[in-house]
Amino acid sequence: MSIDHRFTIKKLQKLPGFFTVLSPLTRMPYVACDPETFDDQVYIFATEALCKDFVQGLSQRQIPAAPLNIPQPQMNGFLTSLYALDVNMAVFCDDAGEVRLPVEELAIKPDMEKAAASKIPIMNPQLTLTMIYFLQELRRPVKHDLPRLHELEDEMIANLVRSTLILGIETVHEDKNPDPEKVDVKNVRIPFIKSKEGDIYQPIYSDFTEFRKYAGPKALKMRMSSLSIKQLPQFLLKDSKGYVLNPAGVNLVLTVKQLERIIKDRT
Repeated sequence: MSIDHRFTIKKLQKLPGFFTVLSPLTRMPYVACDPETFDDQVYIFATEALCKDFVQGLSQRQIPAAPLNIPQPQMNGFLTSLYALDVNMAVFCDDAGEVRLPVEELAIKPDMEKAAASKIPIMNPQLTLTMIYFLQELRRPVKHDLPRLHELEDEMIANLVRSTLILGIETVHEDKNPDPEKVDVKNVRIPFIKSKEGDIYQPIYSDFTEFRKYAGPKALKMRMSSLSIKQLPQFLLKDSKGYVLNPAGVNLVLTVKQLERIIKDRT
């Protein structure tokens, strides 16, 4: 029997804002898999106090987390963004208790077929979700359950191999280019990031949102190339140690050796 959530949704919509839980381990919303329903869910709270109580409970389990305020004008955008994380449930908590709200009842679902057909990945939900689960566990300050950690890593790699990724490149002298469809390799610059140790890594992105999040104003002047994981070694700079996937988000490092191993064993 279906449950009528209209009253709770109206109550949520009338809030001046709500609070959710941010994972500093991924710089993304904290996501949990419900052990009974297996829903991939986030948590939203009517008050900061309720959110802080939940965060404290996570802290006691050595799960780093922090409250994040979502003001009313940003509420719909946040709820819509959950589709990009492959999250299907939002657990809403207020003084009356806890209600499980399907994301499809909270925000209009984007055209997933259109997104999938795009040459440049607009969204990459399965990869994003599995990266979140893996890194939330890997970066916890605890002694890990290695079989479980390997299982999460394996799921992430499986989605990584199936994915199309974005490489952003900078071009110079575009105003002198008679054919915008063709770019002289001499005018191409591949961005890179330097670690604190001075090592060079190159940024890549799981989807357009992550590309725009990191590139910022430069995004308008950059070109995007869609690549499979097998193509990534072709674009490595001479001194590059590898790639950083979603540097403004999960910041997943893929070293040259890791790439070689994944390509050899999984493609």
